[in-house]
Amino acid sequence: MVNKKEMVNKKEIVMRVVVFSTVYTLIAAVVVSYLKREWLLIPLLVVIGLWGVFSYHMNVKVMGRPVLSMEIEGLEGRALTDVNEEGKVKVRGEIWNARSDKKILKGKKVRILVRDGIVLEVESAED
Repeated sequence: MVNKKEMVNKKEIVMRVVVFSTVYTLIAAVVVSYLKREWLLIPLLVVIGLWGVFSYHMNVKVMGRPVLSMEIEGLEGRALTDVNEEGKVKVRGEIWNARSDKKILKGKKVRILVRDGIVLEVESAED
C-alpha cells in the first residue's frame, strides 16, 4: 500500500521540478532567440530535461532519509568555548549552542544529555 504522505511529497517535488524546468526553458528560449542561435534550443532543452530528472531523483532520495541531528542524545563532541550557562560545542561537524550545570573548559570532550531546540544540555565526557 502506498503511503499517502509519501505521495504528497512526491507530488510536491514533481511540481517544483516542473516549475523550475519551465523557468529554465523560458530563460533558455529568450537567450537563444536573443543570440540568434536557434540550433542551441534543442540541446538546451535536453540538458534542462536531464537536470529535472536528476533533481527529482535526488530530492526523493534525500526526503526518505532521517535527519541526522534529531538523534543526538548520547553522542560526544568538543567544547569550542568554556561551557557553563552558555557556550558552543561541536558535534558531528555541527556547531551548537550548549549549556551545562558544571563548568566545562574549552577543548574538553562533552556528552550530549538532551537537545532542546537548538541548545544542547551537555556534561563533561572526561573522567
